[in-house]
Amino acid sequence: MIVDNDTIIGYGLGYADSTYSQQGLILSKFDSSGNHLFSRMILDSLGDHLSISYHWGKIAKTRDGGYIMTAAPFHRDAAWLIKVDHHFEVEFIKEYLDTINLSHYRYNAPIELRDGYLLSGGIQRPNYLNDSFARRVDQQGNTVWFRYYGNYEIGDLINAMAQINDTLFVLSGTTDVEGPNSARATIRFINGQGDIIRLWNSEPNPDIGYNRNILPTADGGLITFGVYLVEVVNETSHVQPTLAKLDSNFQTEWVRHFSYVAWLGADIIFWDLEQLSDGNYIGAGESVTEPGSDPRQRTGWLYKFSPEGDKMWELLPNTPFYPLSEYDVGKFTGVGELSSGSIVAAGEAIDFNQRYIWLVKVTPDGCLDTLCSMVTEVEAAAAPAEEAPFSLYPNPTAGPLTLAWPGASAGREARIRLFDAAGREVWRQQRRVERQTELSLDGLPGGVYFLQVQMGQGVWVEKVVLQEE
Repeated sequence: MIVDNDTIIGYGLGYADSTYSQQGLILSKFDSSGNHLFSRMILDSLGDHLSISYHWGKIAKTRDGGYIMTAAPFHRDAAWLIKVDHHFEVEFIKEYLDTINLSHYRYNAPIELRDGYLLSGGIQRPNYLNDSFARRVDQQGNTVWFRYYGNYEIGDLINAMAQINDTLFVLSGTTDVEGPNSARATIRFINGQGDIIRLWNSEPNPDIGYNRNILPTADGGLITFGVYLVEVVNETSHVQPTLAKLDSNFQTEWVRHFSYVAWLGADIIFWDLEQLSDGNYIGAGESVTEPGSDPRQRTGWLYKFSPEGDKMWELLPNTPFYPLSEYDVGKFTGVGELSSGSIVAAGEAIDFNQRYIWLVKVTPDGCLDTLCSMVTEVEAAAAPAEEAPFSLYPNPTAGPLTLAWPGASAGREARIRLFDAAGREVWRQQRRVERQTELSLDGLPGGVYFLQVQMGQGVWVEKVVLQEE
């Protein structure tokens, strides 16, 4: 997810039809209030499924108002670069036949240059070790140059890339160290021709952690996010999220280990890291709720911190299902800032085996904004917004609520759900819709709620105010 002029751009996966015959890429636009504007799906002309993940499905906006993305076909050993215009019409798709294993490579978000794009990441080579790389392409995606970095016999990944200026870029990641459970943080500065200008390797298992993301600072330094090796238990690495600041000579100015210690694959992690207009930073990813919470969940994670690494606030919003269960899972994979200063995060919420688009909007102080944490089913998100064909009365109400639908088709059923102001589902019914349908909302506290009605492909949301009796 990215924010483009107060428009939320979502990038994900979906199916071309209800038979699940072909998986494709979905691009969606939402306004700053989370209302769906339009969507478009991209399919492989050869009939293959398309795939993205946190590691190779990235999107960035371009100066011409369009967007540039990475993806992969599922059954071909290749990576894709896709350019679309402002309306998501495809301008080109370029396929790179470099990888030998779909699940073991990285492609960072492309950086737009004056005459093309810069790509970077890590590719698994024939020896089954990852090699870091950078690729410069022209405006049609054709390769201008391609460089591997590091030692072919040692695993090496570039997990993040950032632009310093028009001719200087920073690549950050990890390099394996001989022996189990050991690695270094590696930072490379390269020029526009791919030459290494500066190279820094940390000591094994550094205090700043195995680097996952990086942001340049105005003083020539770097803000890094990584996972710090706390201990090894039965050959399993246990790590902790870590923020750090390096100066222009790679000297550590500060380090902050924070949040929970978990095994390396548990993904208590930021999947996106951005600087805000107030000079502070926001990380978005996934974590777990507090020990003792019932139930304890994996959920989305927002963490705002100062340029000195001090926590300003942390938010772990519950997934918007009711009642909550340990099987409900949420995560954020992108974050951005609106012109109002509000922060929008996007990802997915999973209720058992049903996956939903999840948009959450918070104030600069970390308070959940109204409604935007509601989930929207993928198939419903593709439907254009329209005025609700029904009315609700009395509204406000201290008792039953009547849904009046003069044009309702006899015998048709609708799924009706009520969400509280934090976006949590608090009530649901499957009802046969009549011209007058009474909804009993007994037992709910007074406050602002949002009633969602879905019939077929139509989805409508209306605000409801409940008053205390």
